[in-house]
Amino acid sequence: MTHPHLRLSAFICGLFLCLFAQADVVLYTSVDQPIAKPIIDRFTKETGIAVKLVTDTEATKSVGLAERLRAEKDRPRCDVWWGNEPFHTVNLAEEGLFEPYESTSAKGVNELYLDKQHRWAGNGLRARVIAYRTMLVAAAYPNWKLTVLTDKNPKSKVVMSKPAIGTVGGHIAALYATLGNDKADAFFKSLHDNGVVLVGGNSIVVQQIVAGNFDIGLTDNDDVLARNDKLHMTLPDQGEGEIGTLAIPTTVALVKKPQISDESKKLIDYLLSEHTEKALIEAKFAGWSVRAKESDFRAMKIDYLEVAKKMPWAVRRAEAILEGRQPE
Repeated sequence: MTHPHLRLSAFICGLFLCLFAQADVVLYTSVDQPIAKPIIDRFTKETGIAVKLVTDTEATKSVGLAERLRAEKDRPRCDVWWGNEPFHTVNLAEEGLFEPYESTSAKGVNELYLDKQHRWAGNGLRARVIAYRTMLVAAAYPNWKLTVLTDKNPKSKVVMSKPAIGTVGGHIAALYATLGNDKADAFFKSLHDNGVVLVGGNSIVVQQIVAGNFDIGLTDNDDVLARNDKLHMTLPDQGEGEIGTLAIPTTVALVKKPQISDESKKLIDYLLSEHTEKALIEAKFAGWSVRAKESDFRAMKIDYLEVAKKMPWAVRRAEAILEGRQPE
């Protein structure tokens, strides 16, 4: 007689495989589910192509899905990757997990947000911002730079997400690439000395500031816009000669597998279209277009490939400093 636990496990595995089999395309995305699902629903309605949407939690986001894709490399279940940031996408491309595909929808996209080997392309820009609770905070800082987070005025009232979560790791690596190791180390040391509190995600940063537990914090524009009646934000380092802030495109890629369907390519074309970018902006997820000839804000001048390669090391180093430990 089969053990009840074995029967249950077999049933769950069968159900899992059935759900995947019913889809024409399997999409792994770290774009927030309430943002991604309406876009995918419209795609299915317009094309008749069924999509299995696989998302992850706030705490793991791109990291968890990237590890899942790596684990499935020899037997990939995913057809299309839609990342909410570029850095994990770049690293996955460098590891050979994506198939080159030059989508017609990517024409007009700024070359900064296009892979030269056509393994991924960007659509819809977000940015790293400083969020604050009251205009009194703004009055205290007429010149917004990241260094306001190290100022003694908001001591023990500064919050940011843990380095390994979401877009934070890319921002940290970009700071190391832009400032150099010594200056970046000094910045994170100053954050630690100023009592910064690390929480489990960018949306939690916003929740904590809205609740009045903190005055100021570092997060993404979409998390602030979701609570725009309760919170203010500004783009740091926008002055002449300043480094700017990190620009974060969503990134779309075709997963390498033995058989690649036309339906997968059609989904990529749709996700990279101007129509989808408009939907991302209207949903207050993206704030800017990857097709703009000139940016509406001063973005950090970085090589996304260089930053992506630096990210694992930078995250470990910054995390140690922010937690008061000696980095390796």
